[in-house]
Amino acid sequence: MTYVSNTLQLLLLISIPQTLTSLWFSFVCLEFFPERYAKRMIIYSILQSTYVASLFFLLPTWAHIINSIASTFLFFSFIFPETKIKLRILVIFFMMVVASAFDLTYVYLSSFLGGYENVLHNTILFKLTVFWPGFLCTALVTGFMQWKHIHIARQIRDLAVHIRSRPYIMLFSLVFLQVFLFFIFFSHTFIKPLQINTLQIMFILSIALFIFMTVKIMQIIAQARLDGIYQSQEACINDLNKMFASIRGQRHDFANHVQVMYSMLILKKYDQLRAYMEKVVNEIQSMNVAIVDLPSPALAALVQAKAAIALEKRIRFDYLIHTTSLTFSSVTSIDLVRMIGNLVDNAFDEVVKLPSAEREVQLEMYIHNQELYITVTNRGKHLTSEEIEQIFQPGFTTKADGHCGLGLANVRERAASYNGQVTVDSDLARGITFTIQIPNSKQVKTKQA
Repeated sequence: MTYVSNTLQLLLLISIPQTLTSLWFSFVCLEFFPERYAKRMIIYSILQSTYVASLFFLLPTWAHIINSIASTFLFFSFIFPETKIKLRILVIFFMMVVASAFDLTYVYLSSFLGGYENVLHNTILFKLTVFWPGFLCTALVTGFMQWKHIHIARQIRDLAVHIRSRPYIMLFSLVFLQVFLFFIFFSHTFIKPLQINTLQIMFILSIALFIFMTVKIMQIIAQARLDGIYQSQEACINDLNKMFASIRGQRHDFANHVQVMYSMLILKKYDQLRAYMEKVVNEIQSMNVAIVDLPSPALAALVQAKAAIALEKRIRFDYLIHTTSLTFSSVTSIDLVRMIGNLVDNAFDEVVKLPSAEREVQLEMYIHNQELYITVTNRGKHLTSEEIEQIFQPGFTTKADGHCGLGLANVRERAASYNGQVTVDSDLARGITFTIQIPNSKQVKTKQA
């Protein structure tokens, strides 16, 4: 009877409320609300808590932790089967972190109340006094966050869903295992001491994991830099290929233009010939202006390629790049091309939806107060404040033709790496303006000194 009474009290007073609040908090943080999630959360909390609580007093601490993690994954997969595996693991990870924070807090408080075992076997009123204030506070905070649409881990969710690299998945698994070992050490200190041999094995394993994680993180950082360089090179090559394709098309069209002009000359239609030749000359000059004005080879190649693409798509592409901005040495040419290229490509994708007469994109690059400014403006629909918040999230896209929605996220990430920022201004009259603002690294260091 004592076992049954203690198990029921643990289930009703601690396990179910803790599981329910942890799962709700995780859903709100990640902005993940499955169909009929409220009812399913209650069902999950009852089933999973009943299973774990029934074995709590029978298993050693390390076995209880393993059993809790495994049962969490199994019951969540059973109650929410439509959830993708990556998102499922992320939700469970958040839920385990929140639940572990509860456990760590209560175990620490129990050290001042006669020990964890004394708290678990105390009166019902005592347990309500110790455990329920935390549950109620978490529920109130979660309800407020859901009411105000505060989702603090939404970007983590978007990033995790689109990660396909094995090193990142391995690193996440190692972090999970390291956290698991931490809880075992914590339980050794505050709940029940482990045998010395077991403790030594755990300690050696923890050190080995830390060293391996450090090496893996360094490899991921190095690979990320290489991937960024390869992506920039690939983008430049694609733009150049598009430019060459456009030039080959113009060469083919030029033969037709010559035939038309020759026919006008034979027919002595000189006025029409003059007007036709002016149009052809203006079209040719529009393709050469980028190379003439820009002393930076990388930027000149980018603008030239974008100008060719704009001409092919009948977009009016105007640019104004002040020569002083080309002396701004705080940003590498690779990152400069990547940021400008992504913004211009995004602007082109938006204006091609408009009639030909309204397809306008402006690029400007200048220095003001020792800071580099890059602005890209295009006509298009007005963006709400909610849409502006979403467009920089990895994976968010309004395009349906295979876009992964990482362009603007990459722009913000590259600007942030230089202590810069990206802002968006949406105006019905002018259109949408993206502004990259990057401080001079030398000026920043001088101010800090």
